Amino acid sequence: MRHAILILGAAMRPDGTPGAALVRRARHGAALWRAAPGAVVLASGAHGEAEAIGAICRAEGVPEDRLLLECAAHNTAQNIALSAPILAARGIAQVTLVTDYYHLPRARLLAARAGLRVAGAVPRHGIGRPHRHAWLLLREAAALVAALSARH
Repeated sequence: MRHAILILGAAMRPDGTPGAALVRRARHGAALWRAAPGAVVLASGAHGEAEAIGAICRAEGVPEDRLLLECAAHNTAQNIALSAPILAARGIAQVTLVTDYYHLPRARLLAARAGLRVAGAVPRHGIGRPHRHAWLLLREAAALVAALSARH
């Protein structure tokens, strides 16, 4: 059984450089690849996110032939929906899903609905500013409720 590490994109800064969440996810995905170099790394996200993840992964030692880019996804549902066929075409159903801890429950739900067998992997994350942390948790709680109520 082939295995993939799917790194979900995160916002880029207004100046076009990767934001902290994207860098954190990409570095964690690259570290996971170093522990399992037979895996394929799939970077997902539009607006330069996948390309930025790919550049970080290459800088962290992931070779070009182990790296795939999905550059059209604008949100979590699209990350999964557009990545699943790329993985299926390569016979991959076992996926390590890399995202932040507050985002993982919804991402795992969507991945399971897409037929992927998923293990979650979250990078170390500092709390940062308390109001930002609270906002992320509330946003994800609302998005998870919406995903749970969606018919699939």
